[in-house]
Amino acid sequence: MLKLRAGFLATVMACSLGFATLIGCNRPETEVGLDYAEDDLLGLSQTDTLTLRCRTVREDSLQSDNLSTAVLGRMYHPDFGWHTAGFVTQFRLSAPDIDFGSNPQVDSVYLSLRYTGDAYGQLSPQTIDVYALEDSLEYDSTYYSNHVFAHSLENLADPGFQPIPLNPNQTLYFGNDTVNPEARIYLQDAFGQLLLDAGEEVYDSNASWNSFFRGLRITPNTLMGGQGAVGIDLISGLSYMRLHYHNDSDTTFYDYIINPLSARSNQFSHEWQGAFQALSEPLITEVNQPLLGVFSGAGLKTQITFPHLSSWKEAIGSNSAIHKAELWLPVEPGQNDAHYPLPRQLFVLTEDALGEAISTPDQSSIGLNINGNFDSEEQAYRFNISQTLQRMLNGDSDSDVLNVVSSRAGISFQGIAIAGPTNPSDSLPRNARLVVTWSD
Repeated sequence: MLKLRAGFLATVMACSLGFATLIGCNRPETEVGLDYAEDDLLGLSQTDTLTLRCRTVREDSLQSDNLSTAVLGRMYHPDFGWHTAGFVTQFRLSAPDIDFGSNPQVDSVYLSLRYTGDAYGQLSPQTIDVYALEDSLEYDSTYYSNHVFAHSLENLADPGFQPIPLNPNQTLYFGNDTVNPEARIYLQDAFGQLLLDAGEEVYDSNASWNSFFRGLRITPNTLMGGQGAVGIDLISGLSYMRLHYHNDSDTTFYDYIINPLSARSNQFSHEWQGAFQALSEPLITEVNQPLLGVFSGAGLKTQITFPHLSSWKEAIGSNSAIHKAELWLPVEPGQNDAHYPLPRQLFVLTEDALGEAISTPDQSSIGLNINGNFDSEEQAYRFNISQTLQRMLNGDSDSDVLNVVSSRAGISFQGIAIAGPTNPSDSLPRNARLVVTWSD
């Protein structure tokens, strides 16, 4: 199927600097790169006018199995639009060979999902749907965020306890009980009775249990209002499904837990708006425009290439050595709102010969500070790509493509709008650039 770029549907705006390298090569006026060559300052030259060609690319999917954290909720981000997150998970027996006693009857059954403390967007109650999986989950299988898991059509959530207040700071009250903040989702009693009536052989082991009950899909209902997303802890054993019941002689409960051995996978979807609205069209996979985007949850990445690198190498001489190459990506001031926290760190990845994302040579080097952290004073992300650029110049790199991605890609909803090389915003003192210090 032909994939179209948004630039073909409107006036194409090349995200690049003019090729002014030859007139921009001067002795360094800053300290960038001087820590690499303090004994030979007079032999150094520096430029920040190398051509950058940039585009925002929509991620198709992200490997999201067996992560420590899930994201749950439907969140609105003023720069990017609507984002929905849920997850599928197995449950493990808290103890095998459970005997529910004579004539067990369900009293209640609910999910108790422990918050990580992370929250994204304006928080308000949401309706959460819960479905029993029909597909088996395998711990050693690879799952991606766009994987479609077959599930029952019956919503197991009890509508009498909806919507759910998703808020890590909100204490819950159930009758006379005060409960620490958690996402508590009550399920239908008939489902709880099904678990009680399953038979002793189902509870012999986790293998027999997971063969009988494959797990749950937990997801917000996008038609019922509410907004905001929260992080859910999936590895401490403190997220579980609790079954309260009584029998002829006792009243008690039993827990089915989510722990590190539970197969699980996070799921994300996005409805892009604003500068990135074109990416909501299925056939459009990238946009070329002055404003660039990075968004987690299999969202967006910024892709950067250097189209005139060979010409620049010829201009500076084939024997020149890179002392430091630092990529600067400025952001719009004031983006770090508490409701929409920007990523504290971004990663730069390159690609192998097959186009698969891999670490840069700088990231793979022991003891080298590649940075990527947000610099609050400069209002920019900065990346050391010195070895990466040198390998590109030498022809030793499989690709000249760099991908800027979120550091918490599979466990958060965080985005950042970045100024491209030709961003005309008056609020940004400088645009995206590569500052290179080299010697002949």
